[in-house]
Amino acid sequence: MSRIWAFLGVRPGDNAQVMALARELGQPFDEKILSYNILHLLTGRFMGASRISLGRKCRDEVVVPPWPDLIIAVGRRAVPIARWVRKQNGGRTKLVLIGHPRVNPSKLDLVFTTRQYPIPEAPSVHLLPVAMSPYRSPPARTEEENSWLQRLPRPHLLMALGGKTRYWRLPPEHLADAAEILARRADSRGGTLIVIGSARTDPAGLAAIEERLDGAGPHQVLWQSRPRFAVLMDDADEIFPTADSVSMLSEAVITGKPVGMVPVVMNRLSGWLIGTGQEARKRNKRRDLRRFWNFLLAAGLIGSIEAPVASALSNPVVEASQEVAALLDEGP
Repeated sequence: MSRIWAFLGVRPGDNAQVMALARELGQPFDEKILSYNILHLLTGRFMGASRISLGRKCRDEVVVPPWPDLIIAVGRRAVPIARWVRKQNGGRTKLVLIGHPRVNPSKLDLVFTTRQYPIPEAPSVHLLPVAMSPYRSPPARTEEENSWLQRLPRPHLLMALGGKTRYWRLPPEHLADAAEILARRADSRGGTLIVIGSARTDPAGLAAIEERLDGAGPHQVLWQSRPRFAVLMDDADEIFPTADSVSMLSEAVITGKPVGMVPVVMNRLSGWLIGTGQEARKRNKRRDLRRFWNFLLAAGLIGSIEAPVASALSNPVVEASQEVAALLDEGP
C-alpha cells in the first residue's frame, strides 16, 4: 500500500480536483492543508525545491515525515513544497500536479491541466477536456432535500454563480439580466429557476437576482446551499454556470445534461494584461479562461443561456487515476 499525500489549499474548486483524483485511486491518503507566508508570491522557478514559503506551523506540524510515495497537488504554490519533500525522500516521491506548475513540467512526474493555461507540450503533461469532477455517483438526498425539490414544478433550471477573478467580474445587474432570461425560459415550460451561489459569490449578485425576480412564480434564490450543490446538480434538468468557474462548468458538462454558460465581464485590467483581440489571446502567456470557453463551445460541450447543449463526456478523473496508478506501479 502506497503512502499518499493530498496537498490542499484555500480554493474549493482546486481542492475538489485533488480529492477527486485521490479518491479515485482507491487507497487511503492523508489530507495536508497547506498555509503560506508572504514568500508564496515568488514563483517556483525562483524557489526551486524549498519549503520557505510555508507558514511556520505548517512546516512544523503538517509537512513532516514519514515521507509519502506520492503527492497530488494543485497550483504553483504547492510545487516548491512537493519538490522539497521529494528531495527529503531521496527522490522516491512521485509528484502529480493539477493546473499550471509555472516551472518546466519535467520537474514533475505528471501534470494534468486544462486549456486556460499556456503550458508547453511535454511527455509529462496531459491536457484534459474539462476539470476532474468529484461527483462520481448521484448523492443520497435527505428527506428534507427531496421534499423541497418535489414541491417545485419541473423542469428545474439551475443557475450556479461563481465570483470575480483576477480578470473577470460578475456585475449584479448582469447576473440579474441572465436570471431574468432563464426565468422566462422556465416559465415557458411551466418550470422553476433555482439560483445558488458559492463561497466566492458577492451577495450583491444574489440580491440583484432576487430583486429582479421579485417573487415571481416558483423561482428560488438560495443564500445557503440547502439543498446541497451536488444534489441540485443531480436534480437539475438544465444547468447554467457562470463562466468564471472552470470547476462548475466542468461538473455541469460531465452530468450529460444541457449546459449553458452565463457570460462574465472583463475588468479594467483584462484588456491590458491578457488582451482583447484574437492575436493577443494567442500570444498571451497568462491564464486565460477564453481558451477554455472557446474549446468547450467549439467541441459542442456547452451552449448559451438561450440554447443550452447536452453532450456525452466522461469524467476525466477515471483516465487520470489510471495514469497515476501506473506511475505508482513503476516504483522509485
